[in-house]
Amino acid sequence: MASRIPRPELPPDPIRDRLKEVRLGLLRLHKALIDAERGEIERRSGPMSSGHFLQMLIQDEAFAWLRPFSELIVQMDEAFATREPIPEENARAYVRQVVALLASAPPAAHRLHELRRREGSVLGAHQELTRRIAAFPSGAE
Repeated sequence: MASRIPRPELPPDPIRDRLKEVRLGLLRLHKALIDAERGEIERRSGPMSSGHFLQMLIQDEAFAWLRPFSELIVQMDEAFATREPIPEENARAYVRQVVALLASAPPAAHRLHELRRREGSVLGAHQELTRRIAAFPSGAE
């Protein structure tokens, strides 16, 4: 069996660590939103396979409002995958994008508000993300 070559530890990077916290909050909100949407569809139409639901998320225009969340998570993941330091200006830009998503224009804002009001998991994830954004070093918004 081939042994794994250990990857060198990254030096401490508080900006990267705080951005990871914001990303985690965004990821949890994204999951809560997707779970809420799936629950609503399954209450109306009955159970569906994960594959069918994934195709709906990707193709159905009713879910287009969620795609910017997915895209931003992917962009952040790509920045973390490089293992290079993330410049503070770039980290702040990611946080501004998250804030903009939460304050997006209708119909996304309407749908987010509706799910926050109706689904405790969405409200909790939104509050958690808001706290993580507030904990990001000042000047992020």
